[in-house]
Formats: sequence, structure tokens, C-alpha cells
Amino acid sequence: MGAWGLKTFENDDASDWLYDLEESNDLSVIEEALDIESGYLESPDGCNVLAAAEVILALLGKPRLGFPENAARWVNNHKSLDPTPLKRSAVNAITCVLSDESELKELWQESEEFDEWKKDVNETKIQLESS
Repeated sequence: MGAWGLKTFENDDASDWLYDLEESNDLSVIEEALDIESGYLESPDGCNVLAAAEVILALLGKPRLGFPENAARWVNNHKSLDPTPLKRSAVNAITCVLSDESELKELWQESEEFDEWKKDVNETKIQLESS
């Protein structure tokens, strides 16, 4: 059984995505995570969207509670990168994660923690919109 938790990086998909980010020196891994197709959004892609959004916030100097140490190191080593042009894409992608065409949302709806998860995801979206 894989890892599964309320916070963005408490699942295997986000952890795997973070490994890819650590191997990069630019925003391409973030851009790729946010480049989602219209239609049904698979759970791993939704997890990647949320992870990318949190890294954008951290690059903007607003890391969220529970931001992983290895992600913080990557952000610290890449402070010169400007994620500002990606904010709108991140907000749009989070909207897709929260839509009825999202497997990740469907999975969370089956749990007792759905409202808490949805609140956490919305907080990420709101922080991006106000940054």
C-alpha cells in the first residue's frame, strides 16, 4: 500500500514528482505538471499539479506548512527562478483538480477527510491567486 495523506506531499505520486524536480535545474518539471489536458484528470496528474503549485508558492517566498525539507532545499538552490508566469496555470490546474472530472477528487470524496482535503487544496489556490 502506498502513502496517502491529507497534505500535498503525503502521497507516493507527489513524492515521485518531487524526485524529478530535485533532478532539474529549471521550471520545466513544474511546467510539465501544470500542462494538463482537458477532460478527465487522473489521480497521479492531480497530485503533481498540487505539488507543483506548492513549489511555486515556496519560490514566491510563501511555503505552506508541511513543505518537505528536500523541496525546501531545491527552492533555496533555485531562488533565481521566477515562477510568476506559472501562477495562472497553477490556479487553472487546481480548478481542474477540484472539478467533477478529477479522479483525485473522486478518491477523496470516498473518504471521511474529503472536506479537510478540499479546504487544504482551496487554501493553496487562494494563496496563489493572492501572491
